[in-house]
Amino acid sequence: MFKKSVAVLLIASVAVLFIIRDKDARKEADPIIAEARAAFVMEAETGKILYESNSGNAYPIASMSKLMTQYLVLKAIKDGEISWGSEYRPSENAMNQSKYAVTLGMDPQQTYTVRELFEAMTVVSANDAAIALSEVVSGSEKAFVKRMNEQAKKFGLQNTHFVNSTGLDEEKTNMATARDVAAIARSLIEEYPEVIDYTRMTDVTTRDGVRLWSTNHMLPGMPDEMDGMDGLKTGYTEAAESCFASTGVFNGKRIITVVIGVEAEGGDTNTPRFALTRKLIDHYVLNQ
Repeated sequence: MFKKSVAVLLIASVAVLFIIRDKDARKEADPIIAEARAAFVMEAETGKILYESNSGNAYPIASMSKLMTQYLVLKAIKDGEISWGSEYRPSENAMNQSKYAVTLGMDPQQTYTVRELFEAMTVVSANDAAIALSEVVSGSEKAFVKRMNEQAKKFGLQNTHFVNSTGLDEEKTNMATARDVAAIARSLIEEYPEVIDYTRMTDVTTRDGVRLWSTNHMLPGMPDEMDGMDGLKTGYTEAAESCFASTGVFNGKRIITVVIGVEAEGGDTNTPRFALTRKLIDHYVLNQ
């Protein structure tokens, strides 16, 4: 029994040592991206890749999944399936999202417009609003997820798979590569540039007078502001860790960045992803 315990302890020690050495090796090879699983930087107009690290490996992407939800909602509006004024009464599925911290907090006795829901999903990453929009577009979240995966195939994304419209961890979770997330972001901005009118919003006020602040702290006027930043989508779950797909205009060019699995500092999941995004933009865009 003693020998078995010692063996297990030795294996665990070797595993920890390997993780530390692997992290040190990544830091030595590329100190900018050492604290994340993957990263990607590109010029939106040309598609030119300015930087990538592990960009072909699929990871959980948390609420960056809502980029595809945004795309399909805007497409449905363009195609005349729904309108900004289309009204929605909360379903049981949407109301069940109240157990999560990030919600609009809908009243089941009221109706909400697509615009209200889109603002809440985009600015504060409200999960109930994302589900509501999926139901407005497709009748059910399940049908909407099918549409998400079909659209991913149309984009030619080989390593992206959605199981819900929110990005929340369930028995399975939404997976994509950093390169694929950037591709979704690029298509979203190119085909529906009006999305920037919403992603640049620092806050929204609900019909009850509650002011809700953007999860993107790099927007001008926010705690980690950066001139030129005007989007796009943050994300965090235990499986994904901290994520951020950003966009902004720097040196006259629209840039898209993606960071996945950024390590928290203590309990801070916000600052590290924004600091890393700033490093990437500074190093691979502004200082070139």
